[in-house]
Amino acid sequence: MDFQIKLFSWPDKGDHLIMIARGLLDRAALEQVFHEVATVTQPLQDCKVIIDLQDAACDLKTADIQIFASGLKLDRWPAHNKVAMVSPQDSEQYGQLLMLTRDLAKVDFKMAVFTDSKSAVNWLTEIM
Repeated sequence: MDFQIKLFSWPDKGDHLIMIARGLLDRAALEQVFHEVATVTQPLQDCKVIIDLQDAACDLKTADIQIFASGLKLDRWPAHNKVAMVSPQDSEQYGQLLMLTRDLAKVDFKMAVFTDSKSAVNWLTEIM
């Protein structure tokens, strides 16, 4: 999996991270993506994260998602981060990512999946 990361910091709007990922998104790649995001956002408070997976091919089995979600180390993850994933809705990938967000919500991980960037940005900027 290849990805590009860009971090933006605005004094009045906070920190925003954009990741664009391409290639095969399997469990190992998902772990790599989350590791990179956690590493970059660790020193930040309240970072808004968009992970664009429009050009990625998702190959996550139900067992992969459950193993990943149950093994995610939240102590490395800043508590106030919000993550929005963007995926085409008409693909099986959307369903797999939706399952991932539901499993992570059980451990109070703030994440959602969207079919377009505008909806993702709107969700990220909502006051919780």
